[in-house]
Amino acid sequence: MKYFKIFLACVVFTCVVGFTHPFFVSVTEIEYSSKTKEVGISVKVFPDDLEESLRKFNGIKYDVIQGDKKQLQPILDQYIKKHLSIKLNGIKKAYQYLGYEIDKESVLIYFSITNQPAVASIEVESDIMYEYKPEQTNIIHIKLDQKRESFRLTAPDKKVLFKK
Repeated sequence: MKYFKIFLACVVFTCVVGFTHPFFVSVTEIEYSSKTKEVGISVKVFPDDLEESLRKFNGIKYDVIQGDKKQLQPILDQYIKKHLSIKLNGIKKAYQYLGYEIDKESVLIYFSITNQPAVASIEVESDIMYEYKPEQTNIIHIKLDQKRESFRLTAPDKKVLFKK
């Protein structure tokens, strides 16, 4: 009976840990350098959450880790651009997709905005994966030269403003 209880506890623990996702979070980092006049943007997400969000986005199932990168890149670009908006000095800016990489247990997606002199404020609107999980949290880190601030967004909140 003792071994059965231990076995049962191990099975329950494995099911709970293996089949549930403890939290739903993305991390967006936006960094402006007045020296290079460039804004670097990275979005970090869990692969399984991203795959489900993309499936809900266009109805196609993707394998972010082992799938075809060339097929996935345009959809990543479209998805992020639909759910992440950036204003510099109050003006909405287009940003360029640079690529993505797998980093341990997450996916990093990179973008940039070039030729941006004298940025004094950055406004971010993000509802990344809100449609997938209502309990989604989006962490936004913004750095303007040497000044840095972090924000936490949970649905339905999706806007932050950072001023120098």
